[in-house]
Parts: sequence; structure tokens; C-alpha cells
Amino acid sequence: MSSLADAFKVLNELKAAGVVGDYAVAGAMALVFWTEPVATFDLDVLVTLDPPATGLVSLESIYRWAEQRGYSLQAEHILIEGMPTQIVPSPDALADEAVASAVELDYQGVTVRVVRPEYLIALYLHPHASTAKRRERAAALLDSPRLNRALLDEILKRHGLSL
Repeated sequence: MSSLADAFKVLNELKAAGVVGDYAVAGAMALVFWTEPVATFDLDVLVTLDPPATGLVSLESIYRWAEQRGYSLQAEHILIEGMPTQIVPSPDALADEAVASAVELDYQGVTVRVVRPEYLIALYLHPHASTAKRRERAAALLDSPRLNRALLDEILKRHGLSL
């Protein structure tokens, strides 16, 4: 039976194969590492491309790589080891920073890159992504003992965001 750890192994292979420049788990699944977990349908993964994409971004190379390994596509998801996984190219400087500063953590013996809680909060507060659900997640992260409040304040200031 497949596991989330198996899906994380595949993400590491995606990076090692050079299909993406880097990746970091984001969204609700990242909360598992920082605060109380919340129910979620899928695994959201921010990626940077190498070379960086400009203009219209194609995920064709990622989809081709996945299909060659037997992973099927389902709407906007790739079913990686049974886990619906949404690969999201970094849309802006904030997301680029979130991926670049991701923390390598251990999940059942597998190294996985996870967006830091400070960047998750900033991403949740971004005007293009801010919803009531994401604001609730940001509030939960504010209580995390692992949160570096000074870093959060600096990120929010630099990107013109506020709590």
C-alpha cells in the first residue's frame, strides 16, 4: 500500500531528475509539520523551474515525467502513490522565497522540503490567495511555537502584506 512518505520520495526524485529546480510542500499538508493538521484532499507542492519560466508556464515536462513512471492525471492533479498532488509553479517572488527557504524535515524516514510557517502565513494572506479558510490557517500558525515572529514581520513588510 502506498503512503504519503512514498509520495514524498517521488517528489525528491522529481527534483533529482532535474524536472523541477526545487520544490516545497505547501498548503494544508504543510500544516501537519507546524500545527494541528486539517482535513485536506490533496498535496500542494510549490515548484521552481530551471531555467525560471517567463510568460505562459507549461507543466508538460512534469506531466510527461509522471506518466512515464505510471502516475495518472486526474484533472489538475497527478496521482502520486495514490495521493492527488497538485504541482504549482511559483507565481511570484514570495513563492520563490518560500521554496528557496523551505526546511528539510523527516517524515517516516523520508526527507521532505516544507514551506516554513512564516512563509505559509504570508502565502495565505496574499491577496490572490486569501480566503476565510486560509486566514484561519494563518491564525493557527501564529500560535505555533516554531514560528519566528521577527522573520514573519520582515516577510510581510517586504511583500506589502499585513495580518
